[in-house]
Amino acid sequence: MPVVAPEYHQAFLGKDARFDGRFVVGVNTTSIYCKPSCSAKKPAAENVVFFDTPAEAESAGFRPCRKCRPDAMPGTPAWNGTSATVSRALRLIEDGVLDRSSIDALCERLGIGARQLRRLFRKHLGTSPIQVARMRRADFARRLIETTRLSMTHIAEAAGFGSIRRFNAVMNEVYGCPPTALRKGSVHGAVGLELEIPVRRPFAWDALLVSLEATATPGIEKVADGRYHRTARFKQAVGEVSASFDEDDSALRVRVSHSLNSYLLDVVSGVRRLFDVEADVAVIREHLAGDPLLDTCLQTTPGLRVLGAFDHFETAVMTLLGQHVGDEELAELARRINEKYGKPINASLDGLTHVFPTPYALSTAHLEAVGVPKRRSKSIQGLAKAVHEGELRLDGSPSLDEALRGLRAVPGLGTTTADYIAMRVYREPDAFPANDRRLRTVASSNGGSLAAHELEALAERWRPWRAYAAMCLWERARCNGTESPTYFQGNRDTITPEAPEQVA
Repeated sequence: MPVVAPEYHQAFLGKDARFDGRFVVGVNTTSIYCKPSCSAKKPAAENVVFFDTPAEAESAGFRPCRKCRPDAMPGTPAWNGTSATVSRALRLIEDGVLDRSSIDALCERLGIGARQLRRLFRKHLGTSPIQVARMRRADFARRLIETTRLSMTHIAEAAGFGSIRRFNAVMNEVYGCPPTALRKGSVHGAVGLELEIPVRRPFAWDALLVSLEATATPGIEKVADGRYHRTARFKQAVGEVSASFDEDDSALRVRVSHSLNSYLLDVVSGVRRLFDVEADVAVIREHLAGDPLLDTCLQTTPGLRVLGAFDHFETAVMTLLGQHVGDEELAELARRINEKYGKPINASLDGLTHVFPTPYALSTAHLEAVGVPKRRSKSIQGLAKAVHEGELRLDGSPSLDEALRGLRAVPGLGTTTADYIAMRVYREPDAFPANDRRLRTVASSNGGSLAAHELEALAERWRPWRAYAAMCLWERARCNGTESPTYFQGNRDTITPEAPEQVA
C-alpha cells in the first residue's frame, strides 16, 4: 500500500539523499518510480505516490527510473552509481597505471571513455585523474629527494616524469620551491592535492567554523586561519585533510595528503557529511520560515547546516565522553585517550599529533587509567566493542528507529545522547533531542522551560527537518550571548540525566 506521509513530499522536493532507502516515489503520469534524491525534474504533487519499498512500487505497476536506479540495494555498485568507477580508478592510479601508460589505457581497464572518466572525477572529486597522478609522482619524488642522494635527473625518471623540465615545473607548483630546496630541508611538509566540493548557497561557513573550533578534538582537529584541519585514517593509510570555503565560487576547497590518494572518495564523503553539503537549504528554509521561534535565525544566519561527522566512530565517542563534563575536562580526557591509544602522525600543522583510536583499541582500553570515570569508561568500551564486532553500525545504513535502539543498548548511553549521535553521525535530518535543556528553554514563550513532551509536540510542525529546527534554536541561544559557541553540548548540564547510570 502507498504510504501517506506529508513530510515525504517535502524530502522529495528537497532531493534529500538521506531519505534514499526509506521510501520511493511513484509518478503516475510516467509509471516510473524514483529515489527521493533523483535529479530528474520534479512532478506535480497530485501526480506522485509514495511507497515504503521498491517491491511495493513494482507491484503497483511502476518501473524503476534508469537515472537514479531505485531498485538497487544500498551498498551495491548500482546503488552507489558512478562512484564505484571512480573508486576503482583511484586504486589503479595509486598502483601506478598512469605512470606506465596513458589515460586511454586507464579508461580501457575501466571500460569507459576518457571524457566520461574526466567528467566523473570532476563530479565526485572536483579534480582530474591527471592531477591525482601528478600529486602521486610529486610526493614520491619528494620522498626520494629527502631520503636518498640520487641526482635530480634520476629522481625525475624514477617518479615517472617525462623530462627534468616537467619535473621542476611540477615540484615548483606543488611545493612552491625548486626540488633542490626540498633536499636542503628548508621547506615544511604540506598537504597538496586540492579537491573542490560545490555547495549550495547560502552557506553559514563562519558559524560552523566557530562551533568546530570550540569542539575540536585535541591532536585530531584544529581550526586555524579560516581553515578546518584534521588527521584521518582509512584502513592502514593515515594522513591529513583540511577544508576552507571559497565564497566567490561557493565551494569547499579540500586539501588531502598523498598518503590518502586511494581514499579520496572517502575523504570527500567525510567532508560532505561534516558540512552537510547535501542539504537543500532553500527548501528547508521555505518549510521552516514563518515560525516565530525559527524565523530570526533563518534571516540572520542563512544557510545554517547540521554539523555532521567526518569520522563516525570518533564523533560518537566524543559525544558519549562529553556527557556532563565541561569543555576543558573533555579536551583533557580526549588528549590523554589519543596519546595513549591513538596512532602518532607526523603532520604538517602544529597541534595535529595523532589519528583517533580504532574501535578495537578502545574496546580493550583501560580508560580509567587516563582519568575517565568508571561508568563512562564502560560506556565507551561497550560502544567500541559493539562497533568493532559489527553489532552497531554507524554508517547510516540502519533506519532512525533501528539506530536509536542500537545506541540505547549501549550501557550508560541515554535517549538524549542517542539523539545527538543520530543528528551528527547518522545524519538524520529529523532527529530531535527534545530533552536538551537549551532547546526546552529557548522554545519556551514565558522564559521558563518546556517539558520534553511539550517540545516534542511543538516540533511536529518542523518535520521532516527537525534537526535543522534544533540548529536554529541553538544558534538563537548562542546569538543571545547566553551560551557557548558549541551547538551540541552533551558536555555540560544541557542533557538531563535519564538514568542514574548515565551520570559519572
